[in-house]
Parts: sequence; C-alpha cells; structure tokens
Amino acid sequence: MLTRICLLLAGAVFLGACATVPPRVWDKHMDVATAAYQEGRYADAEAALQRALRTAERFSPEDPRVATTLKSLATLYSSEGRFGEAAALQRRAQAIDDKFQGAREANMPDFLGNLAAVYLGQGRYDDAGRIFNRALGEWERALGPDHPRVASALNVMAEVYRAQGKYEEATALFQRALAILEHAFGPESPGLANNLQSLARIYARQGKNTEAETLFRRLLAIREAALGPDHPDVAATLRDYASLLRKMDRDAEAADLEARAEAIRPKDGPPPRSIIARWMSGAASTARKAWSSLAGSENTTDQHR
Repeated sequence: MLTRICLLLAGAVFLGACATVPPRVWDKHMDVATAAYQEGRYADAEAALQRALRTAERFSPEDPRVATTLKSLATLYSSEGRFGEAAALQRRAQAIDDKFQGAREANMPDFLGNLAAVYLGQGRYDDAGRIFNRALGEWERALGPDHPRVASALNVMAEVYRAQGKYEEATALFQRALAILEHAFGPESPGLANNLQSLARIYARQGKNTEAETLFRRLLAIREAALGPDHPDVAATLRDYASLLRKMDRDAEAADLEARAEAIRPKDGPPPRSIIARWMSGAASTARKAWSSLAGSENTTDQHR
C-alpha cells in the first residue's frame, strides 16, 4: 500500500526512501507532539513535530504528511506568538496541497482560514479580512451556508471585525454563527459556549446590557452543567458577568459572583487557547484525519485486489 501511495504522489524516484521508513513512525511522532501540545509542553511538541517532518520528507518532499506536519507546526508557532514563522509554514503546506487533484476544493478554505488567522495574530486585519472572506465563500459553496464549519469561520471573521472596532459587523456574524450552531447541536450544547462568550462580551462593549446579561446567564448554565461549578471557565464567566453587573450598578449581585469566581481554584495545565489557536488546531486535526482516511481507503483497495 505504502509503495503504491509513493508511486502516485512522488514517482519511482522516491521508492527507496519509502521502503526505509516504517509506516507508523510518523504517526507516533505526531501522537507525541499532540500530547505535548495539549499539556502545554511546547518545546517537546516542537521537537516531536520536527522529527515527524523529517520522517515525512523521507517519503517525499511533497507528501501529504509533510503538509499536515507543517500545519501542526504552524499551529504551535501561532500559540507561541511566532506568527511570521507560522505564516511561512502555512504557505509551504498550501503549495504542497495545491499539487494534488481536488486539493483546492477540499483543502483551500482551511489553508486560507489558517493564513488569515495568522495575519489576525499579527494585527494585519485588512489582509486577514480579505483572505477570510474568500475562504468563507468557498466553505459556503462546498458545505452549504448552515454547516458548523461555516459557523466556525464566521466566528473568526467576527474576531477580525471586533479587533478593528467594527462591532456592528462583528455582532451580525456572531449572531449568524450562533444560529447555525443552535440548529446543528441544540440550544444547550457545550459547543455553543465560545460563541456565546464572544457575543455576550461584544454586547457588553456596545452597552447592550440586557442582551449581554441574557447570554451570560445562558453561558454560565451551560458551562456549569458541562464542566462542573469549580472549573476555571466557569470562573471566567462569573467574572465577565460580574463586570457587566458593575456597569449596571448592581454591585451586590456582582460581589456575589466575584466571590464565587475567587473561590474557584485554578487548575494546573496550559492556559486557555485563543479563538485563533483553536481554529488552527482544529484545521490541523482535520488534515490528519483526512490523511488517515486516505491511507485507510488505499489499504482497503489493496485488500480487494
């Protein structure tokens, strides 16, 4: 199976290299990197990803696993604020995927979205908005306007507008994304939490206190049900809600929420990731699953021959 993939992707010149690489080595490096990243051990994650990249390049410099590893490295670098390096890796990965049939239709929106997220982290808001609008159009054409992936894209685009102070435009996109997610997963799904938080915060910023309070109440209920009353995310919601109540001159209620938040002990572990890092991590995970699916289908085909 692996030899046939090499033939299809790189030609006979790379057969010798493929034969010398055990097929599971790359997967093991990626698994180690994923575990390290989730635990906040970024140096260990980078070392494992560099090993994975060297392994993937032995199959072929243009092997899909090279692109997948580059995307994971870009996610890591963005988490560390190394946006210039991340952008370069995204472009290299995009160039690899562009060479494969169907890559533009299936993968281009993810790459555009990742690059836009890197630009957002650099403060290049106009570039981020331009690229992400293009990616959003491709997702809508490929998946339909009500797909959860489109909602994720809308949320990141809303962050671009929010960073530029375009609160009305950001609100409209957050609202549309929330409607999509509610329809897909239900109004009490934990998957709505990040969207509710962003929309509630922007309502508060706009002085729409009643709307903000409604969403903070809903967000608090969802997070307490899903995570328990002592989770750091619950504490963050309590603090946001208390800040809103202070603005509304409801100081006694705010003090109660602040006391509850203060009583929640922080858990050990990596800090919460931004919407940018969550987006890029999700895209890299999608790429790995796509590669696994390809390898699995190739194996099934070989078994029936």
